[in-house]
Amino acid sequence: MKTLDVRYLAKAAWIVVATLALPFSALAQGEAIKDVPQYAGALTFAPDGTLFVGDNISSAVFAYKTVQAQPEQVDSKAPPLEIDSVDNRIAPIVRSKIGQVEINGMAVHPISREIYLSVSRKGNGGLEPAIVKISLTGKISEFKLNAPDRSEFKIKDAPTPKQHFADRAGQWPVPSPEKYHEKAKTAMRSMTIVDMKFHAGELYIAGISNEEFSSTLRRVPYPFTDAISETKIKIYHDAHAQWETRAPIRAMTFAQIDGKDTLIAAYTCSPIALIPVDDLKNGAQIEGHVIGDLGNGQPLGMFNFNYNGEASLFVTNAAHDPRIIPIASLQHATVMTEADSNHHLKMDTTELPAGVVGKAVMFVGSSLHADLLNDGFIISLTRNANSGNLNLESLPTYPLPMRLDEIWAEYDFQGAPPLKNNSRQQEK
Repeated sequence: MKTLDVRYLAKAAWIVVATLALPFSALAQGEAIKDVPQYAGALTFAPDGTLFVGDNISSAVFAYKTVQAQPEQVDSKAPPLEIDSVDNRIAPIVRSKIGQVEINGMAVHPISREIYLSVSRKGNGGLEPAIVKISLTGKISEFKLNAPDRSEFKIKDAPTPKQHFADRAGQWPVPSPEKYHEKAKTAMRSMTIVDMKFHAGELYIAGISNEEFSSTLRRVPYPFTDAISETKIKIYHDAHAQWETRAPIRAMTFAQIDGKDTLIAAYTCSPIALIPVDDLKNGAQIEGHVIGDLGNGQPLGMFNFNYNGEASLFVTNAAHDPRIIPIASLQHATVMTEADSNHHLKMDTTELPAGVVGKAVMFVGSSLHADLLNDGFIISLTRNANSGNLNLESLPTYPLPMRLDEIWAEYDFQGAPPLKNNSRQQEK
């Protein structure tokens, strides 16, 4: 999960990269030993079910061949998935204690529709990685990170373990300076891999490098070779009144925009930029075209889905309700340029959002991760607004991604008519 990568990698002992237990007997016998992830963060799938796992500690991506379920094996009649306190349910599966599991990433298998979650669990004096998969009927099982059919791609220009973020104590009235001092201890390496998407035979990796112009988009062919294409991307962020080259893309997806294969990128604080794929040349420094700004906040995820018959994006954010953005609204969109800027900082309370930002949708709680489960449902890892529990829940793609048990409205009173758009009413 993008908001937790930084926090937990800050506490990781980097020497574990070099000293993690390789069996002495295997070394003595000369057996080939493959690396395993030291951290499980961003997740994504290729269409054939290959799972990609981002490991910021090792600055590497691991690829796993997963068992491909046949269409007839997918339980299409399974009820919408609901698992309350899913982190507590996961704890014994990964040999951890309740309260000592954090979920870092989520992706839905393109064939089986199983939900995969990347996990950090406390153990052996530190944090250890794990991945679990959850069936459509709610069965939780561990996915083995040492599975034999795996491959690895190393990122060679990742920030070093000694590179850290700036200390911003005193720049804002809250919280205490100690909290900012702790944040500043975070290794920049924790943002080597922020988001990943597989597109047209290549793995796209958004993150940072060890250079001053750190915002980097990497393209890696799969199956892995030594080949890699790296593009530095800058954006003019009108809300900050400056060109930005450091903070990376937080969430991304792809669509045909103005007749071109285009990467759609959401950055921190939260501009949305369009980047034609043809512009992503190895070694180039290019400009992302900002066409919308959601305002202060941090994008958490973005995926394509069909909303009421219209190709759209579903975008989640740590500071806002999710947004539904029609792909059609991105066509011929006006670009926010430096020439058009009044060169002063903009705040949500006055001038934002701006440009193409779609429509906010009512969402109870905070969606930390979301993905398309199937044509009828979104799957969300949601922090419940009342209990604070971390729940895995299916939400309808239409008309609203919400649960009616979490709000009280006119329809809850005796004598009120049922909702006409209720899917269960439509089925009767």
